[in-house]
Amino acid sequence: MSRQPHVVSIVMNGVEGDSRVIKTAQAAMNAGYRATIVGVTFAPDTVRREIEGVPVVLLPHFATELMKFGLWGGSSERDPRLLIGGHLQVMIPEIVRLAPDLLHSHDMIGLKLGAAAAQVMAMSGRSVPWIHDVHEFVAGLTGEAASYMPACLGYEREYLHKADYLFTVSEPLADELEQRYVLPSRPTVTYNAPNKGTFDEAGADIRSTLGLASDLPLVAYVGRATRLRGCDAILDAIMKLDGVHLCFVSQGSYVEGLKAKAAKAGFGDRVHLLPYLPSHQVTTFIRTADVGIHGLVHYPNGEVAMPNKMFEYLHAKLPIVVSDVAAMKQFVESNNIGTTFIAQDADSCAVAIRQALDGAGRFRSNITDELIDEYSWEAQERKIQNVYRDLLGAPKTVTLAARDNAAIAQRLDEIEFEARYGRCLAQINFKTGIRLNSILGPVFAERVRFLREKTSEEGILRTARFVGSRLLKVVKRG
Repeated sequence: MSRQPHVVSIVMNGVEGDSRVIKTAQAAMNAGYRATIVGVTFAPDTVRREIEGVPVVLLPHFATELMKFGLWGGSSERDPRLLIGGHLQVMIPEIVRLAPDLLHSHDMIGLKLGAAAAQVMAMSGRSVPWIHDVHEFVAGLTGEAASYMPACLGYEREYLHKADYLFTVSEPLADELEQRYVLPSRPTVTYNAPNKGTFDEAGADIRSTLGLASDLPLVAYVGRATRLRGCDAILDAIMKLDGVHLCFVSQGSYVEGLKAKAAKAGFGDRVHLLPYLPSHQVTTFIRTADVGIHGLVHYPNGEVAMPNKMFEYLHAKLPIVVSDVAAMKQFVESNNIGTTFIAQDADSCAVAIRQALDGAGRFRSNITDELIDEYSWEAQERKIQNVYRDLLGAPKTVTLAARDNAAIAQRLDEIEFEARYGRCLAQINFKTGIRLNSILGPVFAERVRFLREKTSEEGILRTARFVGSRLLKVVKRG
């Protein structure tokens, strides 16, 4: 009996809640392969578990080590190259131990990890196909994520050409990547779509859970709520629409603040909060809402985004209201399945919601079974499985020159990390030494005063308190 090929996925997060990564690994298992996901955890030790039926290995997050030395503070103080270099030290041995037949890395940091893993496999004489999935338009990131941009753009320039195959999340992003890096072939798009087979007409639903009558208009927002996703404008729009209810299927301090804002304005009875749901339950749950909404603001990454919530609304057969960021607007308008509004404009959003409610029958009739099939995970899974079969069916040999080049590249990676990390630690030691000198001077002066007082009990206590307080400050500062 032949050995099942082993597909190892790599991602720099805790895996749980990352439906794209999980479903991609499940696609491998559904094709008859073994699958393992390697991720990270803030636990002190390696965690081995299953998530949604997929074996997962979570390795200790190197940020914890960096934080001990004050090297991973606010986003402006972070050097992703230190983080990634540290992870390579622990992740690569684990990946080698798993003996993959195919590597599938995810997202912007995963690119470097996947490239390094393929490199180490080549050093051992094994040619392991490597696929990378581009989740974000790195050059278009804003906010905290933008701190990763310089390093990750460098990785894209260096490694996207070296991957055996590329996937990404939307057609505009595939175009952008192909043109920006002059790729030999365009990345294949796999949408963050739900499994059609998980929809259950008899399952729990949002309207019954909220206790709302069927004649009360209900707008649903699913997933993480943030200002960048236009949730303030959505709330302000609802407060302009008499009798319309809004439910955030979300959680966290930000969305709780939106609920408090609505209550203060006298609309608290029409704005509801429900906790996150497992990804396979979302479309079933929201089916009894009247409209699904998403309000991304204009920024480069947002313009190419095709968020999973939009496809969840589609599978629930809800008219979709979206802001006028490019990719979402084009999708909704070309399929005539909802309305659009000017991003961050509450008045425009209110008009779009009203139009969606009034035209609900027409929009629902355009959400055909064929459209749902096209944008289902089942359709995306077939694309992934076809690529797996092609790459696993065409084994390659590794030349001695390729082995030597991989070994050189691996050693350069190690040297770069060791030099960068060593330099940071040396700077810390230098600064700590200066602080110690500034502290020890007064300590010695106090010692002289202590001796002059002929070791009186009062002098001993005063000196002990002084020295103790100064040393405590040293410890707190690192």
